[in-house]
Amino acid sequence: MSYNRSYHASVQYSGSVGYSYPASEHGGSGTAHYSGSVPVDVTIHVDTNPFDGSINRFKSSVNVLTGSVVAMNAAQCAAIKQTAQEVSASVINGFFGMINTELSQQLQALDSAINAGLGLIQSQGKAVTEKKGDMETDYNRISSRYVKLFADLDDECYKRIIALDRPSFNLSRKVLRELINESTCDAAAVNLISIDETSSSKVNVFVSSMNRKTLEILQTLHSYINQESNIKSLIDSFLFNEELNEKMLICIPVIWSESDLLEGDGVSNDCYIPDPVEQQGKQSISDKVNKYCGNTEKAKWKSADKLEKETLNREFNLLAETQFASSDEEIQQRVYKTMMSLWQNAETLSI
Repeated sequence: MSYNRSYHASVQYSGSVGYSYPASEHGGSGTAHYSGSVPVDVTIHVDTNPFDGSINRFKSSVNVLTGSVVAMNAAQCAAIKQTAQEVSASVINGFFGMINTELSQQLQALDSAINAGLGLIQSQGKAVTEKKGDMETDYNRISSRYVKLFADLDDECYKRIIALDRPSFNLSRKVLRELINESTCDAAAVNLISIDETSSSKVNVFVSSMNRKTLEILQTLHSYINQESNIKSLIDSFLFNEELNEKMLICIPVIWSESDLLEGDGVSNDCYIPDPVEQQGKQSISDKVNKYCGNTEKAKWKSADKLEKETLNREFNLLAETQFASSDEEIQQRVYKTMMSLWQNAETLSI
């Protein structure tokens, strides 16, 4: 902003001047001296408009620079935040992808182990059942032979003892029949007549109840004894005793799976075949299944229909709940939830 400043002062002066005058009467020359002071007033005007203009321009430049710095700071913060989010997302997705792959491989290994163990248990159970049947047959045959042998020995021993001391046995039977049993039989006859006259209805009811209970027990024993024969007859009713003159086509279940490799972009194929098939046959079947299912033109994979999806979903949920629902461990529950999430988000295809 322009402004004025005024100053007041006085300037002293002095000096001398020579003079001469012409001859009038006498004529002559001389020196005149002078002195005094002169007042001086000075007003100074300071013009600050150029400086103010430069200050305003500098202020505008500083404001523009401040805006640029703020914008650059915001852009840098946004870039850092976005980079951090991308890095975090990449790390999390990679970790969960690795965990999912690891869980899938472990589930496949456990499923194979369970199937192998189940097949071994079934074969051993069948062998034990056959062995039990053979042992029961042998036991019945041997026991019947020894029962008959001991019964014959008892009869022979009884006959020989009676033959050795026949007079004593005759006397014993006579005394037992005439002296002891006669009075007892008379008392029993009197009691029987009394009971028959007084409570014949109760006796009939009691006898009827005992008869019914005995019949139920005999029926239960008959059902228990004939249980194996009934099961055998039911199994035989399902089978046909037919002779084959030529080879027939037999179908066996085969599981073919495809999974992504952890390293690289390739895929891995696995074929699971039941244990009863010989090793050479397994290799031949595995080669043909891999060749057929791996060819997309021949296999013609398509989405499974609604009924098939519902059946698979029901069986999968049943197996998963049987395996994991009864466990209270946090790791098992997390594996169960992850497996169910992968199954629900997966697409089911069939040939």
